[in-house]
Amino acid sequence: MKDHIDSLLEQALAPLELPEQKLNDQILRKVKERQDMKQEQVRYSRRMSAAALVAVGILLLCSSTAFAVYKYLTPAEVVTEINDNALQKAFLSEDAIFVNETQESGGYKVTLMGSVAGRNISDFLMETGKGEVLEDRIYTIITIERADGTPMPDTSSDEYGKECFFASHYIGGLDPSVYSMMSMNGGYTEFVSNGIRYRVLDMDNIEMFADRGIYVGVNSGSFYDRSAYVYDESTGRMSRNEGYTGVNALFHLPVDESKADPQAAEAYLKAFEQSMNEPDEPIEKSESDLEVDQFMELLTPENIDEYAEPVEETRQVCTVGEDGLVYYAYELEDGRAANGSVLLDGMFADNKSGTKAIAGCSSNGTGVAGLDIDVFILNEDGTITFVLYQPHKDVTVSGAN
Repeated sequence: MKDHIDSLLEQALAPLELPEQKLNDQILRKVKERQDMKQEQVRYSRRMSAAALVAVGILLLCSSTAFAVYKYLTPAEVVTEINDNALQKAFLSEDAIFVNETQESGGYKVTLMGSVAGRNISDFLMETGKGEVLEDRIYTIITIERADGTPMPDTSSDEYGKECFFASHYIGGLDPSVYSMMSMNGGYTEFVSNGIRYRVLDMDNIEMFADRGIYVGVNSGSFYDRSAYVYDESTGRMSRNEGYTGVNALFHLPVDESKADPQAAEAYLKAFEQSMNEPDEPIEKSESDLEVDQFMELLTPENIDEYAEPVEETRQVCTVGEDGLVYYAYELEDGRAANGSVLLDGMFADNKSGTKAIAGCSSNGTGVAGLDIDVFILNEDGTITFVLYQPHKDVTVSGAN
């Protein structure tokens, strides 16, 4: 009988799917400067007493859901997967916060696992463009999975990256479209294990704002989506937009309010404002950048259709906010996505229906071939349409088609 039970336990506790020895294509994604790195996957074995092992065996034999306790990695295991031993120690310390709250939206389940903050608690500290090491950081772990249980694509899959999510910490009372990981020296590392995407967020330590309330949000797309949340400027509170069709998870991170430091917070905000107002340092342009500049000099709202064509999947009627900004967002079939806003005032000089305005452009570094052009159109009813334009495939910098 004992041998029979041991055999059942061995089968029940055996992993359903062994992980690969190496994650050859694990990607280190960073909003700011980070080097690409390959991670070696670490295997774990759980040690249990004999009594606990029998108890688990009984649960497994009696319930098909009991095994779910093994579905997720622990926060310490997550950071070990990315070879960050210092951060592992931090998540095993008394300073770590564990939440394990799950929210579902847009066909996905997002879980806030936990967070820890402090100085020099990671083996991989970021540096500014000036070489300054950013020592005081907050690290938070989230998971993203499909609600129907379909596995998320592995990092080595061609499908990886086509599902974009923007995750960040936010501070109560500060506009989330301005104060987020994108402007506060943030970034993330992620990998996929057992069909679940694990993401480790990090940015400047904002525990000094604990008395204001700290949020963690995850929305569809590659940038903060204003339409995913409701930000009340009068109260400083942030909440989910229940009418949003995509992912818009929003968690309260329970940081002890005793860690608040209003004086340090004021100094941080002052330095933040100064850095945002600093003029950009001149950058030596590459040949492809010069090619883009030359091409953009050719374009006018009147002749843009001669040199470029609209990407119809991006066409949309924009929202105009009370702040006078025109908001837009899009995601292309190749996974690239963007959202942003431009000032309406002065966009259309003559206010004639059908007038186009070229608001800006972006390039992937391959010259004109990789150019995206933001175009706004004034409609007859006073609304504004956004559509992305891309150069004709046979266009040349000289303008000859």
